Amino acid sequence: MLQLHFGLKAMKTMQKENPKKDTLTNSMAMFIIINTASIQIIPTTVIAIRSSLNSSNPTSIIMPVWIATICAAIAGVVMAKILMKKY
Repeated sequence: MLQLHFGLKAMKTMQKENPKKDTLTNSMAMFIIINTASIQIIPTTVIAIRSSLNSSNPTSIIMPVWIATICAAIAGVVMAKILMKKY
């Protein structure tokens, strides 16, 4: 919940500096992309589910989750930068 508060506060701050109030700025779009990729440090929910289902190694998911979320963030940022230059 605390993250949500800081995210909304950041967007409100960026909106104050936005000259076109009905359009996202590049910074606002990048913020949304990075939050959507949601890089996971420790995927506790998945570990808990795997543990509750008696997985022999519930933490083995950590490395693939890191790789997937980092790749998603990189792909999102790269595509955003390409589209920002194009438009």
